[in-house]
Amino acid sequence: MGKPYQRIGFCYVLIIASATIGGCFPFNKQIDPAKGERIFVHDSTDYLRHFAVHSWNPNQEGKNYWGLEATMDVYGYNLEPQQQSMSSIWIYIIGGGKSKITGFSVGWHVYPELYNDSRTHFFTTWAGYESPPGGCYNFQCPGYIRMNSSISPGDVITPVSSFKGKKQYITIRAVKDKQSGDWQVHYGFNGPTQLIGYFPKSLFRDMEKKHLIIQFGGFASHPTTQPSPPMGSGFFPGRNAASFNNLKFVDAEGSAHDINKDIPVYQSSPSCYRISTIASGVFFYGGHGYCDI
Repeated sequence: MGKPYQRIGFCYVLIIASATIGGCFPFNKQIDPAKGERIFVHDSTDYLRHFAVHSWNPNQEGKNYWGLEATMDVYGYNLEPQQQSMSSIWIYIIGGGKSKITGFSVGWHVYPELYNDSRTHFFTTWAGYESPPGGCYNFQCPGYIRMNSSISPGDVITPVSSFKGKKQYITIRAVKDKQSGDWQVHYGFNGPTQLIGYFPKSLFRDMEKKHLIIQFGGFASHPTTQPSPPMGSGFFPGRNAASFNNLKFVDAEGSAHDINKDIPVYQSSPSCYRISTIASGVFFYGGHGYCDI
């Protein structure tokens, strides 16, 4: 289930925050024969990353939330080895720890290079004080604590949605626990969520000192030598597009607040991937890929 210490976790989040920190820094792919570990850190000159996300910054309204809950439909596709497509929730701050950002993401993705398959997986990534500089996926380094649960980061999600048939959904609630201060992950497949694990607060010490950035939507990446992969269901926002629904921010007391109005969007490649406004707690996003950027 993945290759140890695959150091790519949060490079893509830096793209979203490029106005603040100057974008993603260039890295090289390398192999450490002594440890037998393969490190994947993609050079920004030959790797393309695309986002279609809603982005919440507390400076917009002076409010600070400590988590998000969302239900997203899940899809699958056959990707080439270094392509990746994901739908995710990102919760992070700029700076802190060993990385340019500190925080985590949770969602589903298809990433053949990580799993040696093109199936749809539940995943987490994180970067903080005890991670390698580029962060970690799933259990690649100690951090995420699994609880008694039938689902763990890296597990396959099956079945997935059919374009002309039944849709399959996962619900994610990622939130700071008021009592412990840990960052809890709740998960549900076509039903209510249950607590499945958490990130200890010690991993993200600076997150208590700064306002959180909360983002949610789609991401796709690929080498310049490969075509761009699909995002979401493979359709632009509309009848057949992938969706996020039942959107809720969570405050410091653990209370949920419906998101019934639009918040800013970031579309890095609108000719290929798009995202709709939020209406009644729902938005649509995605794109077919295989297009010129």
